[in-house]
Amino acid sequence: MDFAAIFQTWVKVLTQPNEQTFESEKASPNATLQTALIWVVGAAVVTAILGFLQGLIFRGAAMSGMQQFLDMADLPPETAQMMEMFTSGGAGAALSGAGGFLGIILAPLFFMIGVGIFHLIAKLLGGQGQFDKYAYLIAAFQAPISIATAVLAFVPVLGGCIGALISIYSLVLAYFATKVNYNLTSGKAIVVVILPVVVLLVGAICIGGLIASAMVAGMNG
Repeated sequence: MDFAAIFQTWVKVLTQPNEQTFESEKASPNATLQTALIWVVGAAVVTAILGFLQGLIFRGAAMSGMQQFLDMADLPPETAQMMEMFTSGGAGAALSGAGGFLGIILAPLFFMIGVGIFHLIAKLLGGQGQFDKYAYLIAAFQAPISIATAVLAFVPVLGGCIGALISIYSLVLAYFATKVNYNLTSGKAIVVVILPVVVLLVGAICIGGLIASAMVAGMNG
């Protein structure tokens, strides 16, 4: 595996967001589903390692805050002891490691589902393109962006703000990948990229509203 070539591809896609860049990558002999999944899993491994290291670095402050909460909560001794077991260093490290391992397993699954949704919408709008090449184009920016987001997580406040901007930028890259792969008009490519986001936002708002209504009803009941 040529890591230098991979890095060069990622940098090119991230720094040259235009149709010519994605046309060039689409024609690459490496534009396969296998390459896409290798990149996604590799990025998930790096992200899991960075997440574990972040947990080790910030766990001390988190444990101190949790201990203060337990002291103020005046919980029964048995409950307090159980909470301390789950928030101890060993248990926290184990949970962090398990979460990272689960993320590695689920990353390719969620990636395939996400690409599949975009692919289906593009086809319904009359797009003509191959799923495997589209997966490659999406992975070419999603993999490095996931790693960059994990690195930014080490900077709590600023990292979150920059991460949000990167997420928006990823939609721009997804637009070019969609337009090029399926030979769609600009309007249709925007619909493919934005529609799932809108549906998720509306769904989250509805669920949040239902939960809030249930809590209010419970308080008044």
